[in-house]
Amino acid sequence: HKEFHLCTGDPVLMGPEKVRVIGHTNFDIADQMSDMAMEAIHARASTEMKQQDIPLRVKNAFDPEHPGTLITRDYVSPTPKVEMISGREDLVAVEVFDPDMVGRAGYDRRLLSAFDEAGLSYIAKNTNANTITHYLPDSAPVRDTCLGRIRDALPEAVIRTEPVAVISVLGTHLPFPEVISVAAGALAGAGVDILGVNQATRRVSVQFIVEREHASAGQLALHRALVEESAT
Repeated sequence: HKEFHLCTGDPVLMGPEKVRVIGHTNFDIADQMSDMAMEAIHARASTEMKQQDIPLRVKNAFDPEHPGTLITRDYVSPTPKVEMISGREDLVAVEVFDPDMVGRAGYDRRLLSAFDEAGLSYIAKNTNANTITHYLPDSAPVRDTCLGRIRDALPEAVIRTEPVAVISVLGTHLPFPEVISVAAGALAGAGVDILGVNQATRRVSVQFIVEREHASAGQLALHRALVEESAT
């Protein structure tokens, strides 16, 4: 039981009249929410329940008659739609630039070792020919331990950090490719600069990396464009 229904967005931010109860989703989406620090269910518990095919119903403690949201293993929305806009503001981008990384197998193994030794798990990642950027929780282990180990392991690299936020568009059946084009237009219209975009081939989420101060404006813009206006 939660203090709110599991909704299409944060009712405190969006306004309770603008969000809708999700109703039905799957454990894959629950895992994505956990990455956004929205623990409808703890990730480890989610894994066990998914393996045993045990459904979970999340309800609002202050609306006990409402059926809430059913989370099952295999649910996929019968029609393409965005189920939730979520965000997380407590991230830092750790950018490693090295012209010599091109074609070098296992270059980022040393980065992952530094994260592992600091007990950190990254939320998102962008790469190109000579740059790798990981987005991690902005915490003391990053500042005090992790960066020092990366600099020791990669003395030739240029390392830069920046406080950022991630906004995630979630759904069991996202409407591609429209969701990316509409989202980009909505963010641009709200004056939110996109620093990075992540979309896995599984296609249950699209993540937009933005400046931390634009996290709320970005969520509002995406919810309006992909949920509210889509519904009308």
